[in-house]
Amino acid sequence: MRISSLLFLAASFTLPAFALPTFPLVYTDPLASADPADVIGDPNFFDISSLAFASFNSGTKRFTVDILFNYGGGTSLSPFSIGGAFTNLNVGDLLFFNGGNTYAVALVSRDGLDAGDLYRVTGTQTAQQSLGLGPDQDPNYRPNAPVWGRSEGANFVGDGTVSTVSTGGPTNLKVTLAFTANDAFINGFEGSTFSFASATCGNDLIGGVIEGSQVPEPGTWALLGAGLIGLGLLRRRAA
Repeated sequence: MRISSLLFLAASFTLPAFALPTFPLVYTDPLASADPADVIGDPNFFDISSLAFASFNSGTKRFTVDILFNYGGGTSLSPFSIGGAFTNLNVGDLLFFNGGNTYAVALVSRDGLDAGDLYRVTGTQTAQQSLGLGPDQDPNYRPNAPVWGRSEGANFVGDGTVSTVSTGGPTNLKVTLAFTANDAFINGFEGSTFSFASATCGNDLIGGVIEGSQVPEPGTWALLGAGLIGLGLLRRRAA
């Protein structure tokens, strides 16, 4: 085999095959709960502490996400009321805006979406839409905050589970999501954005851009090494 051909093969095997970001990826709420720009209303009901993409299993294509937050002052994900126009508040979905697609993981089953499963959705519902409020309702919430994925036209992507434990701390609830993704979601994961509202009034939000390092995967290093060894042997034979 000619050296030019071997070089071509080595290059084709070592084209960038970049890994996902290094896990865990932890995002903390940058604002203190006492800051009026953060929690609207009682922080014991709405305050988000952190959201962490804890792990990814490349074999099963399964993500694990941990969310620490307050919800309704208790340790249940059941709907709750704070009175007035807000008589039926629900927990928000974990939303992803990924490669031109929108995905949602519902923390509780609703409108045909099963809790914990990953869905590709046609868009999102705002706080105002999910609560069914008119434009002149109580302003003490974030009406334009995206809080739910649209269930109409949603496509199932992968199964998932939801587990909930009480932390006993200032942020009293830890929810762990474990869901299976498809290749389109995984390939677009780095560089996508996520959003989570502690309740459908949007009274506290967390979100961010998922960024990672361009680090070649171990298999890529192995192929590169094999290619270089082959080149060395071929040069010795040619000499």
